Amino acid sequence: MKKKSQLVWLIRLQRFPRSAAQWISTQYRRIPQKYRFAIATITFATLTAFFASHFPLTVVPEYQVGQTAISAIIVPADLAARLEARRAPELAQISRSPVLLHAGETITADKLPLIETIRNYQIAHRNPKRLLGLLALVGLMFFALYKSAIHSKSSRLGPRTGFWVASSALMIQTLLVRVGMFGASVLGARPEAMQFGTSLEFGFAIPFAACALALSLLVGSQLALVAALMGTILVGYSAPGGMTFAAFALGASVTAIYSLQLYRTRNAVIIASFAVGCANVLMALAALIIVEADVTWQRILGAFLSALVGAILTAGTASFLIPVYESAFDILTDMKLLELSNADNPLLQQLAIRTPGTNHHSFMVAVLAEAAAKAIGANALLARTGCLYHDIGKLSAPNMYIENQKGGPNPHDNRPPISSARIIASHVTQGIAMAREANLPSQIIDFIPQHHGTRVLAYFYHKAKSQAEARGETVNVDDFRYPGPKPQTREAVILMLADGAEASVRSLDEQTPENINAIVKKIVDTVVADGQLDECDITMRELNVIRETLINTLINVYHERISYPGFNPTNEKTEEKEELPTLPQPEISSAATAK
Repeated sequence: MKKKSQLVWLIRLQRFPRSAAQWISTQYRRIPQKYRFAIATITFATLTAFFASHFPLTVVPEYQVGQTAISAIIVPADLAARLEARRAPELAQISRSPVLLHAGETITADKLPLIETIRNYQIAHRNPKRLLGLLALVGLMFFALYKSAIHSKSSRLGPRTGFWVASSALMIQTLLVRVGMFGASVLGARPEAMQFGTSLEFGFAIPFAACALALSLLVGSQLALVAALMGTILVGYSAPGGMTFAAFALGASVTAIYSLQLYRTRNAVIIASFAVGCANVLMALAALIIVEADVTWQRILGAFLSALVGAILTAGTASFLIPVYESAFDILTDMKLLELSNADNPLLQQLAIRTPGTNHHSFMVAVLAEAAAKAIGANALLARTGCLYHDIGKLSAPNMYIENQKGGPNPHDNRPPISSARIIASHVTQGIAMAREANLPSQIIDFIPQHHGTRVLAYFYHKAKSQAEARGETVNVDDFRYPGPKPQTREAVILMLADGAEASVRSLDEQTPENINAIVKKIVDTVVADGQLDECDITMRELNVIRETLINTLINVYHERISYPGFNPTNEKTEEKEELPTLPQPEISSAATAK
């Protein structure tokens, strides 16, 4: 019985972490969303203010000459750095070690002034008014950060998610600076390190731009810049060097943010860290010239090495934070999108091998969508990647789609229209299932149902309608609609229009500029009239830009070429063209494109 009881308790202990996590998650979800938002914001703001406040956990007792030290008296690293910056005479007493007195040692007259300085410093930093004032400042910063998240055009996330990411990153950055300043002060007081510099030089090794670099990849440059500016203010408030380190942090952060705009690969962080290293070296040299009166080559070398170490730590910290945020907040970064758009991806390989026609169509739609997204300032890489996966559901039955039939018999010729419509519409549900099985991000999966919206499979609807009218019956148009939902984002709208435009233009007998212009305009007008864009915040101006971009790109694709004499086979004209008994090419007069 005893062994059985022990086994039961062992199983309970093994299950406890998971059970506790589930219980906490359940209780947290029961809290109304607005209260959760307030609690999390207050928590982040309080921690950020605390990290920037130099709040001492203990205060040195008041001593008199001749008394015995109750515990070791250590000079706070921040105070030591401030004394060093002022070149105070008390600095000579802690030149070898930050420990002023060990426990049991006697208080002497020469050390009493420094003990009083330490005590006054700790009391001042424990003043509740100071902490409340700093908390109010951080609260205003967080409010401004939330407003920036709402109005940011570069953010890839929703306003609240973007705010969570930016505010937590700002908190982490403040903690990094706090820990880094402590380490720099400790190193600056070590005799063996003093020849290479003081806490100022060693402070250049702090990764001031780490969170700015990570945020630029996670939420976009606009919100990252706002968070970096706020982090710079907190650096100036908490660092012993004040504006010296604030200017250094600002230069590094701005360099990190804008060096990423030219690169969209996995080595973007490395390239950005190289740019940060160059900026750090220049800023360190400027800081030495401004602050230090007696600049030596050893100090210059120490500052340069610290600046380069800071760039390396920036890259390392950002590389650690990015996958953590990607997983925690379901963020789809440009680097992840590039990995998904790689042709070696198993789903894309299957699409190219088993459905070559669909694969080519998806690639052409991706080209059109990317150009249109760039034209209106949407996420071009997201639109392009979504296009590559939007028809993966056709892998379940490749021969049911005309682009993969290679001129062979069409299986829909002998099927009722309603059956064919259900088969064609099923590529949406099949595609969603395949995408989830492949663990594709939700943002990519959303393209699969939204690129058709709730449009009608026009070819099969009209075919069923004509057959029903001959029998004196009626047809329900809703039986021939895609399941939806309608496009929710600008990128999904672009895919819907590019998908219809590419298929429609390909069905033309002559792809002249006039025909392309007319059919694309008709596609856009039909989609708008059908109410497919009612759930998206796209503007008419953006629609016009998308339409013109699609027209110009398609005209460039179907450009004319000079005929090569002797190389063109003789075309045999038939007296009567056979009507294609296949899946319809887009019906411009109807509310949808059947594919």
